[in-house]
Amino acid sequence: MKYQNNFKNINWTIFSILLFVGAMFLVYTIYNLYSTAHITTGEEAQSRAGLRWGFLHTIIAFIIVLLSSYLALGWKRIFPFNVPIAIIIAGLSYMLLFLTFTIGWIGMLGMMGFLVSFLIGLVLMVSYIVFFLLKCVGRKG
Repeated sequence: MKYQNNFKNINWTIFSILLFVGAMFLVYTIYNLYSTAHITTGEEAQSRAGLRWGFLHTIIAFIIVLLSSYLALGWKRIFPFNVPIAIIIAGLSYMLLFLTFTIGWIGMLGMMGFLVSFLIGLVLMVSYIVFFLLKCVGRKG
């Protein structure tokens, strides 16, 4: 397929940009949480770095492992949808990371990161579906 290289470039460029931006947000957030660790009152004390693990974390981790396993088994067969699904799984991992290693409202940043990755993965998948449908209609007409 002549569009295969274009799909690969689009997929991996978006994936790389999202990983870089996510890593920068993570480092910035953890740095700020540790720099305000000495504050014990006020709004700054509501969000802090800390470890917590509960039933919700176990469920999310199980979903990540399950989706990653299915994605690994069908990586080549579901091209070009493989990387958008990987983007969604990476967003879910980003959310788990924030929910596990932060306490307070700062965990919402992980949920926002998952929402952004989910929407970007969904937009990529829908655009690929529309492309393939237009390509099929173009052949018949």
